[in-house]
Amino acid sequence: MDNKPSLSKYFGDTEVPPASQFFDEIGTSPSDLIQSVYLGENEGSQTTSNDLFPQNITTSFTQSNMSQETTFLNTLPTVSGATTIPTRNLPDPSTFFDTIGPEPQIGITKTTTTNPVTLSEAMEGLSIKNQPVDKEEQRRRDAWIPNEDAQKTLLKAQSSPKGSFFPEREALTMPGIVLEEELADALQEVAVKYLGVSSAGTRGVVRAEHVSRDEGGLRELLRTGYLRAAVNLTAVLLSAAGQGAGRMHRATKHTPRSLQLWLTRFAVMLRLRLHEPLLKEAEPFGDFSKPDMFYQFYPDMYENRTGSLVPFSLRLLIAELPGHAGKPDEAVDRLLALRQVIQQMLLNLRDSKTEDGTKALVSEQDKAESIRLWTGRETRVQHSIVNCAIALKDYRLAGKILTGLQLQANSPSQKRAIASALCRLWLLAGHVKAALIHLNVAREERHHLCPTPDVREYVDMGLLDIANGKYQEAYNNFVKAADQEPTNIMVRKTHR
Repeated sequence: MDNKPSLSKYFGDTEVPPASQFFDEIGTSPSDLIQSVYLGENEGSQTTSNDLFPQNITTSFTQSNMSQETTFLNTLPTVSGATTIPTRNLPDPSTFFDTIGPEPQIGITKTTTTNPVTLSEAMEGLSIKNQPVDKEEQRRRDAWIPNEDAQKTLLKAQSSPKGSFFPEREALTMPGIVLEEELADALQEVAVKYLGVSSAGTRGVVRAEHVSRDEGGLRELLRTGYLRAAVNLTAVLLSAAGQGAGRMHRATKHTPRSLQLWLTRFAVMLRLRLHEPLLKEAEPFGDFSKPDMFYQFYPDMYENRTGSLVPFSLRLLIAELPGHAGKPDEAVDRLLALRQVIQQMLLNLRDSKTEDGTKALVSEQDKAESIRLWTGRETRVQHSIVNCAIALKDYRLAGKILTGLQLQANSPSQKRAIASALCRLWLLAGHVKAALIHLNVAREERHHLCPTPDVREYVDMGLLDIANGKYQEAYNNFVKAADQEPTNIMVRKTHR
């Protein structure tokens, strides 16, 4: 081989994807567009080991040969289902929508229910009314501890006679849309430029007006991959909720529906790398600590319901957002603050109290389910901190968190995934001996899952060989990995 492979190809050049992307691409399928960062079985049994280091932290996108927006010739999406939509080239919607909408249920999911990590279920929560509600499940999902200033305002809102409560302006969250112009179809613009208007006209272009202006239409645009049209439709729906263009810094009422729309909009904008307008639109929300982000702020609307209107996925996405803008240190500060609140909630739960510590739990089952949910959410935050620590080259912090997760892991798949991640982390830090130790641990755990090495193990071995200057052995291991998974782009590039 003329050119010796080098770890610096992935970790030392600012012109190539970051190390987190390198980790993310191992063992993925090119059809995956978005994957959650969950590691353990508690947050979903379909999780693979590549979820540890997502490229874009929460909303992680693997690199593939697919364009950002899947397109269809002369085919428009339909909410009614009267028109057939070709799906053979579409990613599985359940993988696309892992991080948009409500969090997955914790524990064993009944086979008769829809996978709770899909956007379909998230959007159904916005539009379907009068559904049976498990109050304990609702409480644990929405739980959050307001800060001291917010608690004072919430107490005043609940104790004031109807119509007599007028909050201070500083207590209000006043968002609005910054990206006022509609996003054009990127591929259509390219087609017009290079093929001409007449040829480009034969390609079916989907815009927000082609679907119903509701959550059903939004789901359809997302399902078919028309992400720019989906962003445009969220602008229409948020404008109808009084939070559209020109509404920033103006008082407005918040609902679970409006915050779900913001979550969807932000997640898709992040996918499209619209970082500048995303940062501006997210700024008014801050850290969601203002009192109007809680149900108690609206006693006339929600009576005795408590907790936060903010979906946890949105809270986590905003905390990670500075990391996408080249400020991982700021993201770490936000994530640590997030983890601190979650740890306090877990302390309350283990003391047989509700998450906010104000009431006693009704049953041991409620306590166990609540601890399981919030332990899983704490793990998600830990994953995000690891990503930021790697970006900061703070390998000690990343190693400390991963080691803690390793001690908490209770299944071979979890233990193997974390050991493999630690192997790559220490290679990244230059600790080859430590990497070898964790490779051996990962290999031992792999024996509980399958008898022979898989793609991840071959790649781990190849990276270790490179670090030891054994380039031919590394090449051979990458070839074996490519033979097992020919569609894995990272592996194909590595062994060439």
